Amino acid sequence: MKEKNGLIIKLFELLTFIILYYAIGIKNLFLYVISFCLYNIFIAAFNHISITKSLSKVDNKYKLFCYLLLTILLISIMFLLLGILISDIISIVLNINDTLIIFLFMGLSIITKPFIKLLSEYLVSVTNNHKFTKIINIYHILDYLFMIIIAIFVFKLFRVPLNIAIGLLYISKIISALLILILMYLINRDKKTKHNNNKKDTFNYKKEIKNILIENSYRSLILVVKNGFYYVSVIVLYVILLSRYNYELDVIWKDITFVYLFGICIVNLVIDLVKVINIELPQEMTLTSRIYNNFKIMLSAVIIFSIVSPLTCKILFNEPRYAIYLGMLNFMAIFSLLYDITYGFIKNKRIIYIGLVIGFLIKVITVIPLINAFYRMGYNLIYGDILSTVLGFSISMIINYVYIRNKEKTNENYFTKLLNIFYDNIILCIILVLIEFIIPINTDNYFKSLGLLIIYLVICLVIIKLKNIKRG
Repeated sequence: MKEKNGLIIKLFELLTFIILYYAIGIKNLFLYVISFCLYNIFIAAFNHISITKSLSKVDNKYKLFCYLLLTILLISIMFLLLGILISDIISIVLNINDTLIIFLFMGLSIITKPFIKLLSEYLVSVTNNHKFTKIINIYHILDYLFMIIIAIFVFKLFRVPLNIAIGLLYISKIISALLILILMYLINRDKKTKHNNNKKDTFNYKKEIKNILIENSYRSLILVVKNGFYYVSVIVLYVILLSRYNYELDVIWKDITFVYLFGICIVNLVIDLVKVINIELPQEMTLTSRIYNNFKIMLSAVIIFSIVSPLTCKILFNEPRYAIYLGMLNFMAIFSLLYDITYGFIKNKRIIYIGLVIGFLIKVITVIPLINAFYRMGYNLIYGDILSTVLGFSISMIINYVYIRNKEKTNENYFTKLLNIFYDNIILCIILVLIEFIIPINTDNYFKSLGLLIIYLVICLVIIKLKNIKRG
């Protein structure tokens, strides 16, 4: 259920960004990208925090909730101040003025998601009403709806200055949180919650909150580092393309925005789709088996979506030239998925930290040399940046895989099965290429592109069905 909800939320996110693409323009969204990538890093730091387990230990649940909420608020204020500091640094490094208002609104919105999550867990615990578990999904949907409404008002109706308008997009999160509070009140208004205030309380709240913040914190760190890969890419690409290779500013803003807002959103949607397909895999399955099963589906998905990427870019963005970026990002999605899988298995914090540090260092060390190398070879410089991310993911994944294989001491040999996967997908590629000769991919007309996309996807489904029938 969690994977399916995640897929639905990703669909809403992509739809929202596409509407913003037409309402605001891809160039104007660059200022949103440099703040949104940082927002994802900050919000990922709260990913592991959950109060459900701790509430079962204490009588005065309300007191524990208030203390934890105050702690989260203090951490959010620290992130707000850090964001303002980073806005000053960005203004100097990127030579972009008036970003303070953007990072200020971004910082003010950080508290909303962890607050709604903790409040829903608290209300489920004290009322035993599991309706509150769906509140976080409603919050996300409301956030996207209000973001679209605000964008239309500030960009189309009132034509607010760009930096203020981008900052106001984050107000959608605050408005959504307030509406969720009202909704929670309406659901729970007839029920009284006992807080046991008269009972002598000897529970160590300080220690429990410390445990909440520390326990499973590595899960948040994994997500923080992964989002850090993308933030490094945005900053380094902007500086290198502008100062060393003298790219036009409009081109830089458009290309980086497409890759690290729309492109990442699309490939994350593909990753979540594969996770939903594999949702019924046994939990006790070994790492090698899980990698094999996910890689088998992911490789086929990447080939299919890469082939139809010109049609996708035409239909969604009316800009087929972005298809090559989408193809490269689809390739990166394979390693991103395997990166997530290996970190999902490993529990040794020392190995996790080693893998994260080494992988991130590989990204930082190789990004500039690879960008320069692709320039010398005459290819698009963004390819070098994407390849550096792939290398970082791969090194972390290999470190985790080697450790787990040595620990499990399994003798599983999937070499023959992997050859079969490559064999099947080579055949899939050949069939799709041959079909392209018969039914050429044409992006001159929107409706023709839509029809061709449907035809290609149906053909791919038929090929996959026939292959599965053949294998029984």
